[in-house]
Formats: sequence, C-alpha cells, structure tokens
Amino acid sequence: MSVFLLMLSATFGAQYLIERDIAVSSEKLDDQKAKYEISKLDAEIRQIRSDTAGSLFWLKLIALFVTVGGAVGGYLVGQSRTTHARIDFEDRKNVDEVYQSIVRELADESSILRAAAAVKLGSVLKSFPTEWNVSAVRKQQLIQLTKQVLAAALSIERDAKVLKTLTINLVLHKPESANGFAIVREMDLSGAKAEDAYWARCNFEYADFYAADLRRASFRKSILTGAQFREADLFDAVLAETVCVNTNFKMADLRGASLANAELDASNFSMAKVHGVELEGVTTNNIPECQVDISEQGDGSRLLSVSEWLLNVGENRLDSKKI
Repeated sequence: MSVFLLMLSATFGAQYLIERDIAVSSEKLDDQKAKYEISKLDAEIRQIRSDTAGSLFWLKLIALFVTVGGAVGGYLVGQSRTTHARIDFEDRKNVDEVYQSIVRELADESSILRAAAAVKLGSVLKSFPTEWNVSAVRKQQLIQLTKQVLAAALSIERDAKVLKTLTINLVLHKPESANGFAIVREMDLSGAKAEDAYWARCNFEYADFYAADLRRASFRKSILTGAQFREADLFDAVLAETVCVNTNFKMADLRGASLANAELDASNFSMAKVHGVELEGVTTNNIPECQVDISEQGDGSRLLSVSEWLLNVGENRLDSKKI
C-alpha cells in the first residue's frame, strides 16, 4: 500500500513538474509573439509616418504633383491647340466662302452685280476686313489674289462702266510702307481694256501690259521699271514724270502720248509709233539704238533712228541727256 502511494505521489509530482515547465515555456512563447507583433506594428507605424511626414513625404508629394500636373497640363495644352486649330479652320472656311461668293458675283450676268463685286474686292485692297480672322500670310495671299482677279477681269469684261470700276479698284492697295504709291507690281494686265484708266502714282514694276488698250490712260508719276508695253495702245496716254528703267515700248502706239519729265533709262522703243510724243524735260540714258515709226498714221511709212528722233523731235533740239 505504501509502495502504491509512493508511486502515485511520484506520478503526480512528475506531472506537476512537466505541466509547470510547459506553462513557463508557453508564457515565454507568448512574450516573444507579443514582442514580434509590437515590433511589426512599430515598423508599420514608422512606415506610415515616413509616408505622411518628413522630407521623403514631401519629395513623394512633389513627384506626384509634377507627374499629375504634367499630364493635366499636357492634356489642356493639347485641347487648347486642337480648339484653336478647329476655330482657325472654321474661320478660314467662312472667309473663303465669302470671298468665293464675291468672285462669283464678278462673273454674274448683271453688270450692276459685277460692278458691285469689283467695289467689294476693292474694299479688301483698301482696308482688309478686320472681321476676317486670318493669319498675316493668308491676308497677303488674299490681297494678291484680289489684284490678280481684278486684273484678269479687265481682259474679260465688256461693259464700259464695269471696266472703269475695275480700273479704279485695282489700284487701292496702298500700304504705309509704299509712300502713297499703289502696289500693283508684277501684275498680268496683258490684253486689259483700261481705256481712260487713272493710274497715277502706282508702282507697276515688271507688270505685263502686252497688247493692252491703254488709250488716254494716266500713269503720271508712276514707277514703270521693267514694265512690258509691247504692242500696247498708249494713244494720248499720260506718262509724264514716270520712271521708265528697262521699260519695253517695242511696237507700242505712243502717238500723242506725253513723256514730259520722264526718266528713260535703257528703255526700248523698237518700232514704236511715236508721232506727236511730248518729250519736254525728259531725261534719257542708255537708250538702245533702233528705229521708230514717226508717221502720223502709224503705218510704218516714215522710220527714223531713235537717237535722231530724240534729238530732233518737233522744233526742239535734244542732247543725249536732256531736252
């Protein structure tokens, strides 16, 4: 019996000791786990603080603003350019439609509408419409096109009143840099019907007047440098005080025309009809030697060298420079 009790006591004693060691081990395990969790939470808190404060936070915030701001700015700029491009296209389209409608009126069967269209085109040259929202390049293109259209109409039109209106409106482009001169340089006026045109103080440099009807037209004080008047009808025309450098009057009808006080430099008068031409005060230089027609009818029955003509015209005696 005593042995049994001893064995029972030993068993319970061992069990107590084993359970006590297990409990202690468990408590130690719980402490380590808690410390791990606390360390983990502490690391997470430090990460959160790093993300929401300090230099790293502001650096990240700036980077965010730069990235997002750049994307938004790029989008807005793109949208702005697209909008401006669309508006410019619509403005140009509207201007082109209006301009084309005016040109169509210039070809209308009604002479009144044609004259009105010529006036409208002239207003474009005189004062470009401010409501036409176009670029500077497009503006110059429209001005040049307008002059070309009016010049072409002069060779097509038949009505005398419309022709007179065309001649008036062709020379309305007078930019401030031109010192009061109308700018009609390099215009193709071949075959133009410009009888009685008043084209004083105009810059016709290198314009082409081939076979044009310019009877009694006035070019007083105009610049005719390089202009081509081959076979043009200049009967009784006024060319007084003009600048004629390398101007071509070959076979032109100059009978009764006035070249008073004109500057003639290297101008070509080959076979020009020159009966009754007024040369008072004219200045000549480097005139190419050729023959001119001094017959009253301009039929070629009386020919004379240009040098003799310049020296002996009328009752005046000319030297090589000035009458």
